[in-house]
Amino acid sequence: MVRKSRTDARERILDAALAVADRVGAAHLTLDAVAAEAGVSKGGLLYHFASKDLLLGGVVEHHMERHREDLAAAEALFPAHAGGYLQAFVHAQRQGMEAKLHGPKATQSFIAAAVNTPELMDAPRRYATAHVQRLRELGPDFVEALLVTLAFDGLFFGDAFEMLDLSTSEREAVIEALQARAATLAMRHSD
Repeated sequence: MVRKSRTDARERILDAALAVADRVGAAHLTLDAVAAEAGVSKGGLLYHFASKDLLLGGVVEHHMERHREDLAAAEALFPAHAGGYLQAFVHAQRQGMEAKLHGPKATQSFIAAAVNTPELMDAPRRYATAHVQRLRELGPDFVEALLVTLAFDGLFFGDAFEMLDLSTSEREAVIEALQARAATLAMRHSD
């Protein structure tokens, strides 16, 4: 029998936590349920995450790491300047939305959990600060670039809270308009 590495077990636990949160919400997530979902013992789970708060923090960091990896891969596709960064961001956001890594209930529940455990938002805050700083490099186009990225936030939260009733073609048209806007801004900064 081939044993899974610690990293594989950790990944399975994080994926299982998202699956459980998607079914019952982060507030009702239990370590026992996550261990069962991941196919590990509770002791195995506790080896990686000594508490529910650490597990929730691990899920948030895991999600942020996936996003950073997607963005880094997208940055390789576009010019290495602030406009290229904006295009890469839009590309990565689109890819993430199409992948639908988890359902709305998981997102809702992690936002709710952050109310009780504000430090869960530390990694997203650091990411957002760095993101806005990169957009500032666009100088006079900063506000327009920020509007493009905030539109993606709107799509994300609209989906997360099931408030945005867009057809597939409407959603695609919005995303294509945002991509076109990002490309136009990038062209202004291609020097």
